[in-house]
Amino acid sequence: HADSSYNRGSDLPKALTDQVVMVDTSPFSHLPTLDLSIVVVSFNTRDLLLDCLESVQTNTIGLESEIFVVDNASIDGSADAVSKKFPQIQLIRNQENKGLSSAANQAFRESRGRFVVLLNSDTVLMENSFFKIVQFLNENEEFSVLSPQIIDQSDHPFPMRLWQDSPEDALLKILGKYNPADEFKGMVGKGPREVEAVGGSCFFIRRTIMESVGLLDEKHFLYNEEDDFCRRTRKAEQKICYFPETSVKHLLGQSTHQPEHREKVIVETYKSNLYFYSKYYSCGWNFILRSLYKVTFLAGLVRSAFRHLTGSATQSADDSLRLKLKLLFSP
Repeated sequence: HADSSYNRGSDLPKALTDQVVMVDTSPFSHLPTLDLSIVVVSFNTRDLLLDCLESVQTNTIGLESEIFVVDNASIDGSADAVSKKFPQIQLIRNQENKGLSSAANQAFRESRGRFVVLLNSDTVLMENSFFKIVQFLNENEEFSVLSPQIIDQSDHPFPMRLWQDSPEDALLKILGKYNPADEFKGMVGKGPREVEAVGGSCFFIRRTIMESVGLLDEKHFLYNEEDDFCRRTRKAEQKICYFPETSVKHLLGQSTHQPEHREKVIVETYKSNLYFYSKYYSCGWNFILRSLYKVTFLAGLVRSAFRHLTGSATQSADDSLRLKLKLLFSP
């Protein structure tokens, strides 16, 4: 790194001020000496996390790799269980929930892989998927981001949006009219192919693109981080790949649907969406989407109030009057 005193050219001999000072802007602390760095962010999914790590160790063969687990202040003993069962894994214990992007970046900065993969804690590898992916990326250098096919517990493909998120998509989601099943239409076809975006449950990234565009945007506490990174990747004229030649099983939503944390998930998702809109959509669309959110919050407040009056309200965050009011009057 360059010493800050080099900026004070008037105080230095001319011979020094004429020299070009190279500043190391890499987000990484170490050189890439391994094939792959596997990063799992954990939050209160101990048993699923242990199954995930077991599957990774069993099914990752033929690669020089390392595994990071970043625990976001779990209270279910996740960190201790990892430390005991997998002492070779690099464990980062956070004292607070820093969100997905921030926690993942902690591991990315310390990683030594030519590729990194952000893997959900509620996923399971069924075969040597990572070897297949690394081999493909080694042979196809034009791709900097990749996702394999994601399947559910019944081995059926999960829908994955392979196009860039649009304001129209956001509008349908706010209204509750967005149908994920429509995403299957964009998944039709065989073999690896270039797409505009991929999902984040098994998110492969070439290290060099992170050196170019930076790490995940930490203003996204939860959700939108992969969409944001895909946009930055394409802006840098690098390609994104959907790779259905191998599959990873995903037990969808196990981290985000914990009842005791559901309210925070709803609030952080709303804030992340607003930030994403402000970053990529026009002022007009921002006004429309923000206004539409307020209308849906007001309608939700009326419905919840009616259920409370009739005694049919549940104890879930979805019927919380306090949460509805908080969202309605939030900036």
